[in-house]
Amino acid sequence: MSLIKSVVLANPEHVVPRPGVPGAILPQNEAFTVSVLDPFFAGLLADGTLIDAPAPEPEKAPAGKARA
Repeated sequence: MSLIKSVVLANPEHVVPRPGVPGAILPQNEAFTVSVLDPFFAGLLADGTLIDAPAPEPEKAPAGKARA
């Protein structure tokens, strides 16, 4: 298990302060990484405030030209 996780806010409308940075908040509409060993982030993971970021969708290959 990795000690670093890519996460998102379970509810992107919530405003969660960034620890140690006065006036800063966690990203609301994008994934970010956290350490699962950090007590602040471990608590947010445990209570469901943070959830695993969805896996990125694979890029579709551009449609090739049909041969006649």
